[in-house]
Amino acid sequence: MRLSWCLKCATKRVQKLIGNDERNIVKLDRISLHVKAGGGGNGLLRYDGVGGSGGNIYFTCVPDMPFQQIKKNLNGRFRIAAEYGTSSQKLKLVGQNGKHAVLNIPLGIDVVHKESGDVLHKCNKMYQRYLIAKGGAGGNYKNNYKGESGEELNILLHLKLRPNIGLVGLPNAGKSTILQAFIPKKSVKIAAYPFTTLKPQLGFWKADDDDKTSAEPFVLSLADLPGLIDGAADNRGRGHEFMKHLEYADILLIVVDCTGFQMGDPFENPWRSPLECVGILNAELENYLKRLVKKPCVVVLNKTDLVEKQEVEDLKAKLSTKGWHKYLPEALQPKIPIQFDAVTTSSAKFGKIDKLKEELIRVYKSVHFDTGECIDFENYESKEKRHI
Repeated sequence: MRLSWCLKCATKRVQKLIGNDERNIVKLDRISLHVKAGGGGNGLLRYDGVGGSGGNIYFTCVPDMPFQQIKKNLNGRFRIAAEYGTSSQKLKLVGQNGKHAVLNIPLGIDVVHKESGDVLHKCNKMYQRYLIAKGGAGGNYKNNYKGESGEELNILLHLKLRPNIGLVGLPNAGKSTILQAFIPKKSVKIAAYPFTTLKPQLGFWKADDDDKTSAEPFVLSLADLPGLIDGAADNRGRGHEFMKHLEYADILLIVVDCTGFQMGDPFENPWRSPLECVGILNAELENYLKRLVKKPCVVVLNKTDLVEKQEVEDLKAKLSTKGWHKYLPEALQPKIPIQFDAVTTSSAKFGKIDKLKEELIRVYKSVHFDTGECIDFENYESKEKRHI
């Protein structure tokens, strides 16, 4: 009962973050802002008067707020400024402090310095105030009674999805087709060419749960991300914009085309076997953020209807071993090989994903067993800082 309730809460939270788009496409997941804290007022040397301090810029995390609401709250200005402190005067020797500027943001947003790429804050504590820019000190004897400037910087607000299952694969591996097979009543854009999916899309799958004691449906959220390519961890093909949504996923689902993959001109880009595709994706995940390869992970060999059964079984057997990476050429071997929790098959085009469904339910329940308490989704991951 409690596990289903936790899933219900998490599903609602994810839906709130992206707004009310019927197809659950994440149209906006990054906002650029200029923030300027207030400067301090000047002091009065003759009377030892002290100027008021400039106001600070704060962000406050609030629950159940759509990411798009930030734009509405700013009235399209994309600039936040706090008040300046007033200067000291003969009749009022202590200047008045400037008012702070406070902006409400959704829970789970990363605040990133635009120029350096450093993560300034991971805003994941409900109703916590995060100091973004500090106001300047008022003029006093320490600064020769000259008010100091407030901090001024350009920042990015990054929305990071928190799906139960994050789909990752090379272009045209069949991720969108798999999403469509999970939620056949919803429309998902599918085409036979790479990069059909241009923006992340969410699906909510009501799983067939054998637990008849639960009054709540067992619902898992799936995030279909645009295809990754070689160099995605270095932001080739806007890889960072997509890979960031995997950071808080409970389970990674690596989707592999059983026929292999080739990007563009065959003279410039060699054909990659299915096993090599897994090695490339493993390397990109670890190069972007090492803890991604430590997450629970399932591999699904898709498009099994296009290859011989024995070929699929051989590939499945190799990936099921701890040393699967040793079957790869040395140049493609990842430094931290993923130990897969399950390796399964699918033919998503024909809706044949029953084995995949069973494995995902099993792996999810083995990770999030019912402890009697709600899962703390906000603080589930470590708080390490990294570059985006």
